[in-house]
Amino acid sequence: MFPGVQAVECILRVRNTGTRDTPIIENILPFDLQLNTPGTGKIVLHYVHGSMGTAEDYLPVDEEIISSTELNLAHYVLKGANHVNGQLPVFNLEWTGGGLIGAVGWTGQWAVEVNGQSGRVVRLRAGQQKTHLKLHPGESIRTPRILLLQWQGSDRFVGHNHLRKLLLAYYVPRINGQTVVPPVGNSNAFVYEYDAIAKKTGQNPLDVVSQLKPGEEKDLAGLADDALNSVNEGNQLDFIRGMPADIELYWLDAGWFPGEWPFGVGTWDADPKKFPHGLKPLGDAAHQKGLKFLLWFEPGRVGAGSVIATQHPEWVLHRPEEGRLGGLFNFGDPAALQWMTETLSTRIDEWGIDIYRQDSNMCPLLFWQAADAPDRQGITEIRWVEGLYGLWDGLLRNHPTLMIDNANWRITGPDIEVMSRTVGSLTRSETECGGIPHPTATQIQTEELSLWVPIAMGTVNGFDPYTFRSAASNGVGTGLDLRAPYVPLAQAQAGIEELKSLRPYWLGDYYPLTDISPDEHAWAGWEFYRPDLKAGFAVFFRRPLSQQSAREVTLQGLDPKANYEVTLAQNYEAGEKQTMSGEQLMHLRVDIDTKPGSLLVKYKQAGH
Repeated sequence: MFPGVQAVECILRVRNTGTRDTPIIENILPFDLQLNTPGTGKIVLHYVHGSMGTAEDYLPVDEEIISSTELNLAHYVLKGANHVNGQLPVFNLEWTGGGLIGAVGWTGQWAVEVNGQSGRVVRLRAGQQKTHLKLHPGESIRTPRILLLQWQGSDRFVGHNHLRKLLLAYYVPRINGQTVVPPVGNSNAFVYEYDAIAKKTGQNPLDVVSQLKPGEEKDLAGLADDALNSVNEGNQLDFIRGMPADIELYWLDAGWFPGEWPFGVGTWDADPKKFPHGLKPLGDAAHQKGLKFLLWFEPGRVGAGSVIATQHPEWVLHRPEEGRLGGLFNFGDPAALQWMTETLSTRIDEWGIDIYRQDSNMCPLLFWQAADAPDRQGITEIRWVEGLYGLWDGLLRNHPTLMIDNANWRITGPDIEVMSRTVGSLTRSETECGGIPHPTATQIQTEELSLWVPIAMGTVNGFDPYTFRSAASNGVGTGLDLRAPYVPLAQAQAGIEELKSLRPYWLGDYYPLTDISPDEHAWAGWEFYRPDLKAGFAVFFRRPLSQQSAREVTLQGLDPKANYEVTLAQNYEAGEKQTMSGEQLMHLRVDIDTKPGSLLVKYKQAGH
């Protein structure tokens, strides 16, 4: 229970207190509710597509629930052995006058079942998708964590803001009592890619990539891998020392270990050929410049020939036809978990790591299933997920100021268990991980995720206001060398300065101001408002094919009788401050004269 909030959280734990194995326990669903919804209007389930690294990542789904509805949501949707789809572990069941928001905390194969029954009855069930197991004497298991929040009113976004407040108050991590803030980070992950484009075309690569459509960057993927694997002590020290003052984080991604990316995982030592002094010189250089140091790991995957694969094969789970990506590290093995926790803690101490970035590039479901005996189905998943939480909890105990970046939401998140331990993902979708800007996709990510996940970050691959604002949240990353001649440094710095000025408002109430859609003919827009500061901002995007140069919008949360100091900015230079009433802001005409183009509206109640 949470004081002052109509919300409840629960975990079911099952223990065998007897002296012999239990009979088979199956289909353990800790949430099973038959709900007779009030009112006479439509019953609608709002839920969200997961991330598969496409332009459709995090698109909302609004499905009317009728008596014949049978809806099944899950983390991993497989086609044969391929992970092809999935949803986020959240939903909002809306009826006339209110609704029920649910969230599942389980970084495994969770499932939510929604069945429309006679009249206005809806049955909701949630938990681990598959359990069919016996428990040995003294053995216990836990189920997924379930969070439920009831809300009242005609506007479902009221319910979402209750959820945001709850998550910020009770779930998201704090360091020294302060809510974690994603940084402005810089790596050189896309340097080779952009340099190659410049050489091939003779044009500014930022102009070239801005014309690419989603999927067209696939031919450039190998260049990004080359950049990851090209790192060494000399070029990284030069990169760090050349970063402009606006950057807050030095980001070293994959490629620093023997065997390189992507097949060298499982040897968590610095490659002595590239880094003869380890990675401490990089951490020291970053700290001397006032930067934090982020280092990438993928502890859940074990490449053939790695230290773990050769010295501890008993710690690795396998499946038929697993391919070159390798096996799955078994966090459910206590000895393996202890070794990994100690190894990573040692690296954090030795190298001065401030942000531990944990990636996951392989769906674990088939590995778990292959390891289960017929009368123990689901147990490997349970122990693996418990072990993953144990790893993160151990790292945070050992390093109280550490941030954990849960890198790949396609595999691990963003559920409420993840949310309570990590700063979210600094790359919330893999759409941006190829180095190509996709403004419409990143707009969708901010628009929808902000309803459910109060802290997350993406990467930006362009610095004009339209592209930058589309991707920026209260933090942002870029994989370009900002010293490159094709980078408009002054423009990048202006975007970063604007981002930092807006940070306080991202922790406030959130309102999408347009339909959330991939339509390139449409507009997009959202608002963040801090009632305690009586201030906020809204940003609007006129997409490339939109023929509409103006529209009227309704800003939310304002006092119609109060006066507000307002600035409007299509570029990074804010216009002259003007005074507008709350009533005027609730009927605001927004003009954007370019397509694509954007407008930032900042406001603060006069006298505050």
